[in-house]
Amino acid sequence: MARVQASLTVQVNGHALTDKQAKAVLALFLNGTQRAAARSLGISAPVLCRHLRQVEVKAGSPIMDSGARGTVLNELGESIAREQLALQGKLKESQQLAVACTPLTEELLMQALNVADPQGEADVTISDDRHNMTEFKAGLMDLVLLDDPIYAYELEGASWEEVGSDRLLHVRKGEDYAAYRYGPQRLGFLSLEAERSPYRVVRTYSSLGALTRSGYSHFLSEGLMVRKGYRPRGDEPSIPYAILCLYRPVHGVESVLRALRPNTSI
Repeated sequence: MARVQASLTVQVNGHALTDKQAKAVLALFLNGTQRAAARSLGISAPVLCRHLRQVEVKAGSPIMDSGARGTVLNELGESIAREQLALQGKLKESQQLAVACTPLTEELLMQALNVADPQGEADVTISDDRHNMTEFKAGLMDLVLLDDPIYAYELEGASWEEVGSDRLLHVRKGEDYAAYRYGPQRLGFLSLEAERSPYRVVRTYSSLGALTRSGYSHFLSEGLMVRKGYRPRGDEPSIPYAILCLYRPVHGVESVLRALRPNTSI
């Protein structure tokens, strides 16, 4: 049986994994598929596969199994991933409170930090839900404000609170849809599936202006539109949704939660 241990880096049979190799194993563990893992790291699937095969060479045995769900980590692969999680958690212990949000919830979080973090010591990340959730699962984030509440519901045993609300507006211009990088997009497309409305997602936009000018149907959070100076027509169908705060019970989090709780909308 291969021997797995953690020092400053994860080691397998005395061979230290490179940062890219360790992150590849962890990404597959957290995301479940090679395609999703590669996407989370911003690399191609062949590059991810190369990193994983390099780990197998160092381990001297396979770390993956192929089955009906595709290629997944076996017991050895999972033990490596868990050591990487443990190592990242140990490295995190000496850092300041780490919080994350998206452009949709940035104002809400910054208002809370004005109260809870007057010295400006918290580490703040502004990214999309997918990235923030990967960091949270890896133990690198203490508190995350979510655009998409489904992420919190999917995370078994997680602690979360509702800290606000918003509406997802449905701008319909036909069956071709563009997805937006931010906001509870899954709620919108799940609503189309529930209504059995035909649709095709043809591309994803990161720019709000490009999305609104695209000519494609789309879903967009009302709070963000108003803050960016876009005025909704007022007759768009809408889906109300909760803004959730996902957190770990560590020092400093309760102060941020107290500052967030009085807010009921963004």
